Amino acid sequence: MLLASATTESVSTTVKTQVADSVSYLDKLIDFFLDHGPSIIVAILIFLVGMYIARFIRDVAMRMMTRANYDHTVISFVSQIIYYGILAIVLLTALNSAGFPTNSLLAAFGAFGLAIGLSLQNNLSNFASGLLILIFKPFKAGDFITVGEISGTVRSIQFMNTTIMTKEMRTVFIPNSMLTSQQVTNSTYYETRVVPFVFDIGYNNNHHQAIEVIKEIMQNDERIVNRETVEIGISEFGENSVRISAYPVVKNGDYMAVFYDTMSSVKDRFDEEGIDIPYPQRVVHVQRSGMDEGAKPLGDMSQYMK
Repeated sequence: MLLASATTESVSTTVKTQVADSVSYLDKLIDFFLDHGPSIIVAILIFLVGMYIARFIRDVAMRMMTRANYDHTVISFVSQIIYYGILAIVLLTALNSAGFPTNSLLAAFGAFGLAIGLSLQNNLSNFASGLLILIFKPFKAGDFITVGEISGTVRSIQFMNTTIMTKEMRTVFIPNSMLTSQQVTNSTYYETRVVPFVFDIGYNNNHHQAIEVIKEIMQNDERIVNRETVEIGISEFGENSVRISAYPVVKNGDYMAVFYDTMSSVKDRFDEEGIDIPYPQRVVHVQRSGMDEGAKPLGDMSQYMK
């Protein structure tokens, strides 16, 4: 009986202690909500209203970029940056309103961001350059560009690099920072493009006849936009030839076809008209000093040097 009585008292004491602790915790929780309840409610309201404002500004920015005909990738990415940037500010404001210390949190995030920025400096440069390319659009997917010694068609513009497909079907990945720090030639920025031709004829040929032949070929090609007013004339007197230049304007999609067809047609017509296309040659005269008596000079060696 004594043992049972002792056990009962022990259980009763434990239960009383747990109940007292629960009541104490409940009193503390009630006191906390009484003291901080209004600020917590205000913080929740700030967060909810801030979410609505962030979505509203994001939608407005998307509509403005859509009207400005920005690339879909730019619209999606920039709108998400705007949304989450505003949301982060709203969250910090709400936490500060609820009484949470945000100074130390800001300092920690700042140090963390600085460390990441220093370690990813080159990547951040490529990222920022990618944004500039997507926003200002010096070129877009499908354009034919030249960067340094690389020429090809732009396949995709990513945030770290741009993919170019060359005529040899090679895929080249160029860091975006290179594209914003050096000269980039966009050959298809406009709908039309000039095809620069240079034709060489011999000095003994009639250049008026050659010009008329070239003009006739271009006037008969309907793919040439300015075929009636194409610019043709002598551009240079070379060492071995008279150089005739022509500058027809074509649509981007017809560039290579017009180039190859015109070169072939001009060669055929020059052959028919007897117009020579010269090749590099040299005339060498050899003079021997103090020739032996009876020796004959070598004379003009041009026939052997062609």
